[in-house]
Amino acid sequence: MGKADWSLDLLERDLAEGFALLGRAERSGGLGLGESQALADGVLRCMNGALMKVSESLEAQAQLRRELAVVRTELQQAQNAQAVRIQSLETEVDALRKALRQERAQQEFSLRAERFAVACCPSDEHLSRPLVLRSQQGAFLGVTDSQGQALSLAGFLRLVEGASPAQLRADRVVATCWEPCAAGWSLIVSIMGPQPRGYVLETRSLRTPSENWVTLLAGMQVDGRDVPQDYVVQMFRQLREAFQE
Repeated sequence: MGKADWSLDLLERDLAEGFALLGRAERSGGLGLGESQALADGVLRCMNGALMKVSESLEAQAQLRRELAVVRTELQQAQNAQAVRIQSLETEVDALRKALRQERAQQEFSLRAERFAVACCPSDEHLSRPLVLRSQQGAFLGVTDSQGQALSLAGFLRLVEGASPAQLRADRVVATCWEPCAAGWSLIVSIMGPQPRGYVLETRSLRTPSENWVTLLAGMQVDGRDVPQDYVVQMFRQLREAFQE
């Protein structure tokens, strides 16, 4: 506004000097009577038009300044909101990364546990094949349940682990576990109570002369002592019937 006021003052002085020059010209006879007034009126009309345009330009500039201030304020607000959003997104990304690491760790743990379980348990084929014994003469003898059905190692394990309290004394507990051995797998059956007993059944997969795959009960230990082969059938029957209904 200082520059605008200075320009208007200068304009007023220039106009006053111009009008004085026209008056002297008219008095000296350089202009006809009334010509100086007509020229002055024309100049004033032109100047009024110019001043109006200047005023409009100044108003337009002021409006642009106000709009620019509003835009700057909105831009600052948008930048602040964007900074807050970016911070929120970074927090969410960090949380997702942490959850992903935890999920991967859990999956890795589950996979290791599954591999460990597979490594510490015989295959389904080994468990589901018919369980057989071999006599001293080398003949294969099938093992059956109380209904005369062929018994697999898995079926025998279910009988052992599923024994009801009525089949066992209340103060006796049965526990089973598997251990790999050179020939195959050993099933360890522990009966804990007043008279604890421990059975170890050594099993291995075998193909019979008739090309049938079976699971052979290759040997048995009772309380850490080997049982002769001719007594294995009797001992196995007694052990099996102890858990059958």
